[in-house]
Amino acid sequence: MATQEDFPLRIESVPAAWAAERRTEDFLPPGCTVGWQLVYVREGAVEEQCGERRVLLRAGGILLHQPEEVFSMRPVGGIPPEVLRIDFYCTDAAMDRFRGAVFHAEPVEQHDLNWLMKAVGDLYDPPAVPGGRPVPREDVPFGARQQLAIHLENLLILLGRRCKRPRKPTTRVRRERRQAALVEAARAYFAQNLTHEVRIEEICAAVGCTRTQLQQAFRARLRRTALEEFAAMRLDYAAQLLARGATPGEVAAQMGYCSGAYFSQKFRAATGNTPSAYRRMQQGLTARRPNRQQKDKEAPKTSIPESDQKK
Repeated sequence: MATQEDFPLRIESVPAAWAAERRTEDFLPPGCTVGWQLVYVREGAVEEQCGERRVLLRAGGILLHQPEEVFSMRPVGGIPPEVLRIDFYCTDAAMDRFRGAVFHAEPVEQHDLNWLMKAVGDLYDPPAVPGGRPVPREDVPFGARQQLAIHLENLLILLGRRCKRPRKPTTRVRRERRQAALVEAARAYFAQNLTHEVRIEEICAAVGCTRTQLQQAFRARLRRTALEEFAAMRLDYAAQLLARGATPGEVAAQMGYCSGAYFSQKFRAATGNTPSAYRRMQQGLTARRPNRQQKDKEAPKTSIPESDQKK
């Protein structure tokens, strides 16, 4: 007879699931989970609220919200994120190991993730508005929902084995993990404060570290300083505003740059284009009209004198 040890994890039901590409301005308002919820980011990056903490999930990131946990989501960066969410009820015997855990998908897990991304679209109609609930379809193939549960079970078993690995991480691995977590926390703070300048002291106070620890983490993980990364994120956000139609002056004022000329200088150094040229390119506008001197230079010259033409 099979025991609970032989089958430690069983999916009881999947009441809702959805997989979609979110626009960079789409936010998922706060909600509360009833059962467990799997979140997987295939492309882009999002900041996910998990109760009292926030987690930056990049492409390939996986986490599980536990029952009755407050969650929300906001896109990060300029790439529209593609996110999979699956609400499910599961036997609790083996789920404790997933509380607070964050994963990055490994090749062996990618098969089930790809299958789930496709199957969810066949089984559920997407929400009408961001934050809404998907609607289960009635006309689905025989056994399709059971297949969904089987693939989800297999994915959780693979993730559970990683949680149970007995190998103790080395000092180097622990240091790298601390640095990665520090960089993620700082970048999440950056994402919330893109419209004004921040000081190193403010960042350190927000993430709970010293100035030396912060700079070491950023140089080790990103090969740049914390303020260089913040400046790059600000310019990425400024580029998004320009692409949406804001003028360079409006962007400079909204982003808190000291002057439009300073913003233009920084933007051109980072992108190779002035803010105005970048805005026109993103909106498909034609180049600036030539001025009168340019028109005079470009006008065709005739070999017949004007006085002869009048005769």
